[in-house]
Parts: sequence; structure tokens; C-alpha cells
Amino acid sequence: MAAGPPSLDGARRSEILQIASGLFAASGYTRTSLKDVADACGILPGSLYHHFDSKQAIATELLERYYTELDEIGSRWANDPPPGPDAPTSDRVVALGIAIAECAVRHGAALHLAAYEPHAGASPDLMGLARRKPEAVTAAMQRILDDAAARGDLVERVDPTLLTHQLVETMLHVGLGRLHKDGSPARTATLLCSMVLYGVAKRPPADRALNRSAAMGAASATIAQWSATRDDDFDERRAGLRAVARAEFARRGYEATTIRDIAAAAGMGTGTVYRLVEGKEALLASIMNAFYTRLSSGYEAVAAAPATAIEKLDALTWLNVNARERFSEEFEIQQAWFRSYPPETNTLSDSLKERTLIIRDIVAAGFDGDEIRTAHIPGQDVSLDDVTPCVRDLIWVPPSVVGRTTTRGVFTHARATVLRGALAPAAR
Repeated sequence: MAAGPPSLDGARRSEILQIASGLFAASGYTRTSLKDVADACGILPGSLYHHFDSKQAIATELLERYYTELDEIGSRWANDPPPGPDAPTSDRVVALGIAIAECAVRHGAALHLAAYEPHAGASPDLMGLARRKPEAVTAAMQRILDDAAARGDLVERVDPTLLTHQLVETMLHVGLGRLHKDGSPARTATLLCSMVLYGVAKRPPADRALNRSAAMGAASATIAQWSATRDDDFDERRAGLRAVARAEFARRGYEATTIRDIAAAAGMGTGTVYRLVEGKEALLASIMNAFYTRLSSGYEAVAAAPATAIEKLDALTWLNVNARERFSEEFEIQQAWFRSYPPETNTLSDSLKERTLIIRDIVAAGFDGDEIRTAHIPGQDVSLDDVTPCVRDLIWVPPSVVGRTTTRGVFTHARATVLRGALAPAAR
């Protein structure tokens, strides 16, 4: 926590926090030193210690401020929600969604810490804060959706609890800035909420047609291939080393795992490990690049299938849901990668961009074929550049939803919301 007497200049303290927040968001928490913060503030490191006794103290206060504002939003919606209890469900959901997204953007560095967690050596206080759940805003959204379900505003196949977690986590994700940095938080939140409530498809096909589409066939073939082979590396020793490292990174945490630990688990000498890989960071990159290559090959197969845009988006959702289950260790390890390198600055962003371009082409075809709904914001048409990053977010169902039901249940929920829309016809 903070060092020094309570008479410290509050404005200077806030300025340091703001500058540090920008550095953490741009370079990553683990790769930003106190000297970096002091230099950016135009002061000596010794002067910085008059305000904060460590980098963790800065991170702790950033997280505290973030959660305080989230709690205030949740409390305000619980006691006196701005749209009022008689407002349409869509208005209430969008208003709360905007408040959450704007808070997430204001506290981007804190959100990054909460999303990817500090490294294993962080203090218990910092780890506890980073792992805290956004309970107040989640409870507020749950009340809105429970009320909507009671009024018959939601379609019967939509679970209000799953929808709550889907919406809250999607709104928070706006603050990570990977895909929505060019749009205002309010507009992005409105578009995302509207897509979930009204659906992306203008005329959603029946499940039977979607299940039999060529795009779904391509996705299922890719998933079957994932199950048949774990690693495509022709060098068996390197593939075996990568498998051991993947398990150790997921079990111990990337930062806490040493090359010696990996060598021991693989039954190799450290010298042998270094002959196969340059070091721990190179091993991490190798694991993640192999994962992203396999995921991208699935995207390419679905995109090439003779199918409609909606069928392809549906198949990509199925592919993504299965990827979370099949590559659970890689998703764990991905947190360590993003702790060190924010998503916008690491080399793996190239793979993300490639998949986003595939989604963009599919959405463009959907626009041209009049398959995709474009009037998501009342009185405004939205562009391809507006819709593409939102679709990319929504076909990756949030982890908080994935952990609450089966793989098939997650996919069924995604179809019922993102594809068809959660609102009952009478509530639209």
C-alpha cells in the first residue's frame, strides 16, 4: 500500500497512478519497472518512493479504484437504476452495459491485471484483488434479466444466469482494448448488447440446417483432427519437450517454472533442453504459436466451405467452444503471455489479426447477402468495421459461461443469443 504521511499531494499521487496505468497497459505490468514509472513522471525513483513503496503498491491501488467504481455502479443500479424498473429490458441492459464498459476503459491497466492476474510472486493482497469477481455489477445485471424472464421478455431456451455472465464479461472485455480501441465505449457496448439481445442473423436457420452445413462439417473435421494429434512437430523430442513444458507452465505458472523444472519433468538434462529451444520464453512462444496455427487452420477450413455467412459464424462458434476444452492448458498459459506482453504488442497478435480478417470476410459476405442484421443501434446503421470486432468477441463465449455448463450447453446458449437473440419477439 502507500508509503508516507496522509498529507501527500493527492493530485500528484493520482498523476503517478494515471501514468503508471498507461505504462502497464502499453508494456505489461511485469515488464514495467518503477524506474520506468519515475522516468515517465519526470521524477527520480527515490522521489517515487515517497508516494508508493513498490510497484505492487501502485497495482494494488489501481485495482482498488477499479473495483470501487464497479461496486458503485452495481449499488446504483440496485437502488435506483437510471432507466427505471418499467423501462424496456433492452434499454435497461444497454444502460448498465454502457456503464460497465466505460468503467472498464477508464481502468484498462487494472482490468488487464484482473483478466490475466499478476505473476506468481505477487503479494497475497494483490493476488486476492486481481482474482476478485465483479459481484456487484453481476448481481445488478442478474436482477434485470431475472425480471425480464419473469415478464416473458426472454426466449424460454435462454438461461438468465448464463446470459448475465455473458453480458458482464463481454462488457468488461471492451476495456482490454484489443479490438474496440477505435470506437467509443458507449457505442461498442450498445452494439454488443444489441447483438446478444436481437441476434446477428436476420433469418436464423433451424438447428437441423446448421448442424448439416458444410461449414459445420469443416469445423467438426478440424476438431476430430485436434483429438487425433496433439502436436504437429516432426521432431519427436521437441514435441515431447513442448508437451511437458505446456503441462508445467499450466500447473506451476509460467513465471514460477524454470528450465531446470522442465528438464527434470522431461527426463532430460538442461543442456539438452537448450539445444532444442533457446530458452523459456522461446518455449512459451513455440507452444502458443503451435496452438494458434492449429486454431487458424480450422478457421480457414470453415471459411473455405460452401456455406452461408451465418452457417460459417455458427461453425466458428462450435470450433471456439471446443478449442477452449481441447486446449485448456494453452488458455491457462496464454494468461502468462499476456501478463508479459499486452495483446496489442505481442507477436501472437498477428495470428489474431489473421483470424479477424477471416471473420471480416465472412461478415462482409453476410452484409452483401442480407443475412446479417445491421440496424443494431436505433436510428443508426453500423458498418462492417463496427460489426466485425463485435462478432469476433461474441463467437468466443466468455470463460465464466463455459465453466457453468457443458460444451454442448455453451454452444446451445451461443446459438440462442448471438445467432437468434435472447429477447422474445414481443419484447423487441
